[in-house]
Amino acid sequence: MKRTFSILLGAALAGIVSTPQAANIGSKAPQLQIEHWVKGKPVDLAKADDKKIHVIEFWATWCGPCRDSIPHLTKLQEKYKGKGVTVIGITDEPKATVERFVKRQKKQMEYTVAIEKGDTMSQAYMRAFGQTGIPATFVVDQQDRIVWVGHPKSGLDDVIDRLVKGTFDLEDEIAKEKAQIRLQQLSVEYWERLVEGRKGDETRKIGNELLSLVKDNAEVSCNIAWAVLTDENVKYRDLEFARAAAKAAYDLTEGEHPQVIDTYALSLFESGKVDEAIKLQKKALSLARDQQETVQLQKSLDRFQAKAGKSEQ
Repeated sequence: MKRTFSILLGAALAGIVSTPQAANIGSKAPQLQIEHWVKGKPVDLAKADDKKIHVIEFWATWCGPCRDSIPHLTKLQEKYKGKGVTVIGITDEPKATVERFVKRQKKQMEYTVAIEKGDTMSQAYMRAFGQTGIPATFVVDQQDRIVWVGHPKSGLDDVIDRLVKGTFDLEDEIAKEKAQIRLQQLSVEYWERLVEGRKGDETRKIGNELLSLVKDNAEVSCNIAWAVLTDENVKYRDLEFARAAAKAAYDLTEGEHPQVIDTYALSLFESGKVDEAIKLQKKALSLARDQQETVQLQKSLDRFQAKAGKSEQ
């Protein structure tokens, strides 16, 4: 579990969290506007006798993460090649550049590769769905609907597997998308309030709704709590929220994850519950997994105990 900003709060401030999608999951997939088919047969999404699952990835030869995903997409294509799945890599680079790259890849890049006409595809897919970086992958189901958008190594395989098996629930995915958009909105709004030092009922209300959306995810809950407790930009430390988020993570991990315990202990310490914090921190220390973690946890324990010592004097 990372001891960084919340992947929702800190990342949102850094501009890393993707923007809410303008287009909607479940919308009809735009037709492919292709200038050159570099590898594989041309694909027509609307062809009546060709109702397949299409994986459309936007990539570039100069993109390191894109190159890393190539073997993965090749394995995906191989696994599902007899089950109606077609993987298509789309770029906007010069034909000679792409052909040279594909040729060098040999068997590592065994799926369809194409070059879009101008930026027609980027407009219809990437910009329409608020995607600002590559690789970006779109999954088009058997009814020509875009049913998933994301990084090719983050959940793509599961989506394809469920589509092939017929267990994919579009309505459930739409609900998840709406929840994710709401989560992003709340994260930014809540964090801005903490940074600006805005207390009060409205901040508490936003915090409670945010907590309701993340309380079942131990990593997110822990990281949000840690950000609230430690980030130097925060003017209002919502300790009630931090304790609740840290406790949720603690319960989900059954009190057995040292970093989660450390976060929960800090939330108690900052709330004035020093003895409880010390007890928990000792437990975290007993579960430390390496020397670096031991040193970090011990440092916090020393600070807690020093505070307890001063209180007793």
